[in-house]
Amino acid sequence: MPLILFFLFGGLAVAAAVGVLVCRNPLHSAMCMIGTMVSLAAIYLLHHAEFIFVIQIMVYAGAVMMLVVFVIMLLDLEKEAHTSLVLTPGKFVALALGGLLAVLLLLPLTVKMTGVSGDMTVDALVAQGSVEFLADKLFSQYLLPFEVASVLLLVGLVGAVTLAKKKL
Repeated sequence: MPLILFFLFGGLAVAAAVGVLVCRNPLHSAMCMIGTMVSLAAIYLLHHAEFIFVIQIMVYAGAVMMLVVFVIMLLDLEKEAHTSLVLTPGKFVALALGGLLAVLLLLPLTVKMTGVSGDMTVDALVAQGSVEFLADKLFSQYLLPFEVASVLLLVGLVGAVTLAKKKL
């Protein structure tokens, strides 16, 4: 049953991600992104990572997507959503880089994985997803990247406020 649920939520995540790319309306695209994030949260729950599940729902599907929807409403992106399907040099480069990324992502499926230990138990994996383990790693080994990410988020917030601010 967990395998069936994994494939179900995985398929929903992929379908919603394709919806993000296909939808021409920015608000519909944002709603598809919320569907992707909720599907990923369900996959985290299937893998016994309850803390990551809750954070995924609260932070990404809740707060970040609310900010995206508010920015879409503030900037009125509907007027700028009409683009042509003509293949320009920039679009060609983007397609080439996307194809290269797809090849790089599919490469590990064709190469035999080595160095993967099969002796880890489910209890050991669950312990690695616990709040204590994550907090210990976050505030000891990964403290500098955590602080850099918080400064980058602050800069993004200031930039969004600057863009949304009307000129007097």
